[in-house]
Amino acid sequence: MKAWTLIAFYLSKDIWSRWLEHPGTVLARLLVGVLLAALLLFAQAGFILAGRSLETRVARLGAGTLLITEVSGPDRVDRAPLGEILAPLGARAELLAFRQLLVVARDPLRGDCLVLAYGRATHAALAPALASVPPSGIHHVTRDLPAGITHEIELDGVVREVVTVAPPAWLDRLPLLNPLLILPDEQAAHWFRQGHLEFCLLLADPNQPEAVGALAEAVRTLLVVEHRDTAQLQSPEALLAEINKLNVTRERTQAAAGLAGGVVLALVFGAIAGLEYRQNRYIVALLRSFGAPAVIVFLRYVVEAVILLALAGAGAHLIAINLHGWLFGFAGFEPGLLDRRLLDPYLWPELWHQLRWLLIGAVLSVVPISFALRQPVGKILQ
Repeated sequence: MKAWTLIAFYLSKDIWSRWLEHPGTVLARLLVGVLLAALLLFAQAGFILAGRSLETRVARLGAGTLLITEVSGPDRVDRAPLGEILAPLGARAELLAFRQLLVVARDPLRGDCLVLAYGRATHAALAPALASVPPSGIHHVTRDLPAGITHEIELDGVVREVVTVAPPAWLDRLPLLNPLLILPDEQAAHWFRQGHLEFCLLLADPNQPEAVGALAEAVRTLLVVEHRDTAQLQSPEALLAEINKLNVTRERTQAAAGLAGGVVLALVFGAIAGLEYRQNRYIVALLRSFGAPAVIVFLRYVVEAVILLALAGAGAHLIAINLHGWLFGFAGFEPGLLDRRLLDPYLWPELWHQLRWLLIGAVLSVVPISFALRQPVGKILQ
């Protein structure tokens, strides 16, 4: 046990003394390691930010939104509304069902408005927004006026009092004109006989493409069972599949970049380690003749490579977190994405995802030394 302690002490001292004697080789490996690690970290951060930016934009466009529309003429007033048919799917996604009326409403500020009627199920989803304003039979959804203001709008030739409501988030997912009027079905029953456009929204989780696909298939099944052949379904399945394809491409690109970085590191570290071994192979052979196992001597080179890589990784991480905001802000990313408290691409799992390739390269860089240590000690000392 004492001999092993002495050997370990000597090898660690040998590493330190060699660093002091040849600081150029140490700095060269550190510089290469820092540059490669920083490039990999910046590339990965760019991929992560680009992916999140794309997901955010797609979410704004309704990545988890299924839109079902159908035109109901005056001869179809006896059919069940789409909202009732799709109600069983309300447990799997938020359901909003509206019927666009063929009547004219005129806003004194913006001109004509769309008029939408909603049922009881949709009223539950609208309740939080409606509860924040004074009670009214008709609500005016607009961004031009503060919520809760009572004013008059002409609806189908009759002046009606309405209360303004702030636009809900789901409105951004629809190609609807804004502002619009919303009123319960009970107040719109006499207009349904003129015909109307039905549309339903199913708001699913865009982060679960499989669930969105299953939900779309369930909608198609219900429409077939209920013989609603004229209903149209707009599904984000193709868009989510494209995002998934982009994520796969990103992972492959990151793996290729990491592999290339590991190869470069292995070549640079290996070349320098090989030169150092050739310069000191007589001392190494002498140490082995005193009883030091070749495995311990080999581990000395492995430990040195790992220590240098750890220092390089720490330096690259420091550079990355300090240049993150400036670099990616200059690249045009939204300021909200650059807040590392909300999205930090330099956490340990992300670091390990790329630096593991450099670690593999650092270990492989000393493999040639293992073959050199197989030479007979007597042949080197003669």
